[in-house]
Formats: sequence, C-alpha cells, structure tokens
Amino acid sequence: MAPQLIPAEAEELSRDALFSILRNERRREVINYLREHEGPVDLRELSEYIAAIENDCEENEVTYKQRKRVQTALYQMHLPKLADQNIVSYDRRAGRVELADGAEDCLPYLDAVTERSRRRWGRWYLLVAVVCAVPVGLAALGVRPFAAVSGLGYAAVVCTAFVALSVAQAVTERGI
Repeated sequence: MAPQLIPAEAEELSRDALFSILRNERRREVINYLREHEGPVDLRELSEYIAAIENDCEENEVTYKQRKRVQTALYQMHLPKLADQNIVSYDRRAGRVELADGAEDCLPYLDAVTERSRRRWGRWYLLVAVVCAVPVGLAALGVRPFAAVSGLGYAAVVCTAFVALSVAQAVTERGI
C-alpha cells in the first residue's frame, strides 16, 4: 500500500495566507528544521527538536511528556496546515515529513529574522545589564571600592559593554 500523503494545492500562497502560516512559532521551526535536513525526517525527531527549543534544553534532555505534547500538536494541527498549503509533504502513517515545493515561498521571510536567534541575544543583553547593574547599585549604596568610581566611569563601562555586545550580534547575524 502506498503512503498516504496529505494533498497539497499547487497554487501560490497569498501573502496573507503565508503570514498566517508563519505566525505560529512551531510551524516556523518545522520549516527551519526541515530545510536543515535533506529528505524526509521522522516526526519524533522533529518533535524532540521543537520541544527542546520550547523548554530551553538540549534534545537529549526532553522528557516524554514534553515531546508528546509537541508531537500531538504537530500531528493534529500544524503539519496538516502546512501540507494543505504545499509547504510540507506529510506521511501520517509513517510519521515522515519533508519540505514540499511551496516552502520556497516561506524561506525569504524565515531568513529575515529567526525567533531562536533573538531569544539567545536577549539573554546576553540581560546578562550584561545585570553584570553592569550590580557594581552601579553597590556604588549608589556607598559600598567600597565601588563608590570610588565616578558615575561617568560607570557610564563609559556600561556603554562600551552594550556597544561591544551589539557589534557581536551584528557580526553574528549578518555576517558583517
């Protein structure tokens, strides 16, 4: 018996339909994962990958419950929606997924900004803010030796730290 693929329409997606599809982070992650892996991938692997992102852990640390929650949502909702728009080919019985021809319409939008990258950089900015705030707060409380540094000195250090972090982000994300 031949695999049962969910039928996909051949017509090009409208911009509104495309944005509606890409509005969901899980669907964006499905497309990103499939473009990094040639050929069909197993639904379980895909689910573990997405569960790891959502739970901020490594794939080997994902629990059964975390993976199953993602897998159920992919199986019941996200993959059929992507298949209906010819973005993925999805064999429900075998649990195999791969990019379809319509995925080409999505790629420019996914290349523009990735959520995963923004979340990582947000953590770095938070870390720099905390590291800079601690000595400034101690100086404001008059704790020595922090109180010995002038406000202008702290301002220079904080500005330099954030400029360096911004440059690192620009170089990493844009390949400058």
